[in-house]
Amino acid sequence: MIALDVADLSKRYGATRALTGLSLHVQSGAVVGVAGPNGAGKSTLMRILSGEEKPESGHIALIRDGGEIVRDFNVAVVHQEPQVWPNLTVRQNLAVGRETRASGQIRPDPSAESVMATLDIARFADFELADLSLAVHQRVEIARAIMHRADVFLFDEPNSALTDEESESLFTLMRRLAEDGKIVLLVTHRLIDLVNACQTVLIVRDGKIVAELGRSEPLTEAAIAGRLTSNPRRPATARSSAAASEPAKPLMRLAGCSHLSGAFRDVSLDILPGRILALAGVEGSGAREVTRAIGGFDVIGGIEGDLQRVEYVAASRRHTVFPNLSVGENILIRLGGGQLTSPGPWLNRKRMNLRARSCLGRYSIKAGDVSDPVISLSGGNQQKVVLAAALEKDALVLAVEEPTRGVDISSKDDIYALMRRLCARGSAVVLFCTEVPEMFDVADKIAVMSRGRLVGEIDVASTRTVSDLVDLLAQYEAGGTA
Repeated sequence: MIALDVADLSKRYGATRALTGLSLHVQSGAVVGVAGPNGAGKSTLMRILSGEEKPESGHIALIRDGGEIVRDFNVAVVHQEPQVWPNLTVRQNLAVGRETRASGQIRPDPSAESVMATLDIARFADFELADLSLAVHQRVEIARAIMHRADVFLFDEPNSALTDEESESLFTLMRRLAEDGKIVLLVTHRLIDLVNACQTVLIVRDGKIVAELGRSEPLTEAAIAGRLTSNPRRPATARSSAAASEPAKPLMRLAGCSHLSGAFRDVSLDILPGRILALAGVEGSGAREVTRAIGGFDVIGGIEGDLQRVEYVAASRRHTVFPNLSVGENILIRLGGGQLTSPGPWLNRKRMNLRARSCLGRYSIKAGDVSDPVISLSGGNQQKVVLAAALEKDALVLAVEEPTRGVDISSKDDIYALMRRLCARGSAVVLFCTEVPEMFDVADKIAVMSRGRLVGEIDVASTRTVSDLVDLLAQYEAGGTA
């Protein structure tokens, strides 16, 4: 048995206090969840535990059997945004930092084969990651963490791009690591995952641990949700009046549209003003690729509409946030020169700062100032910055992948409201999401993809419960009649 002891950690970013004397004590043997509202300090805690950042005060130690205190120990991290090399194969990614030399040849670690087999990625061993899905990227990251043979494993939203079956396989591996005497921490916004994977859940609020569910309090979704916000969860944002009215002329039309590499074929859809259209389907169904095609990627003809007024937001914040720029610069990054300059070619800094500051309140972005580095914000607030940049561009159609990936309950409602605001002014939103409750909460219509084909469309208003919607989706994806 080992234990991770963290005492009185403090960390500040400018005027923002991320951690305020946080302490925790975690023993091996069980998976421990870490949950908290957006901006609570979870990400900062993970970066400090992993050694990516240093606290301003406090200490971290590993306590081994017999009371030995260890300050320098190995930590493996599985990030929300995969830290991989897309120009290398899966096998080469697993060899980075673990190479052995023989006869002048670099040979990967032999243990990689068994790990790839366990995570069902052996069949991709010689494929470059650039040609593989986000789900495979994350499984490669998980494989690297398992091969690290660390004392502490930090899983930061590790299954956000995995299927239910893949997620359960991951949770089994996590439990096995814990049973083998490792410290295993899981950070996720998916409440059901915390309940299914963890024995206890630590609640972080305002930079401190304020509760430990599973010991003194029951570990249920309702109990966790009640601790994550000081207010009851708001009801789902009301659907627009346009959703119930007679459909207007489409803003965009897909007519027999096909993907450049065959990910989908002959898809026909109307993108209507004032509507949110969700594209549903497992990885490989073509749903993600249709969203990207609407955003302007890898499509073979068949799209009609004003393509100059389409804005696209990727699933990974690594591909949408400019980490070297400030909050304000990220908000304004998509605007044209005429909106940022004085008469003439020069940027008007005063005008830019005023516009960026007005966006903080308008888009519910929690930041000290627009001059703060964007990477100092929590993941949810970074996502709102990205959406703000797209909405400020006055998009006619917003195509967005997994808009609330890795975002807490309160921020989800904020993001839903932002998309509804865009629809209220006559634009449309097309989103790819993997969570049925999210589709039920925010979408007006769902287009179901399976094996590269559009197999059905669902009017969400006609479904009474999430369970009804789950049943309909399952029937369509199985090829039945819903």
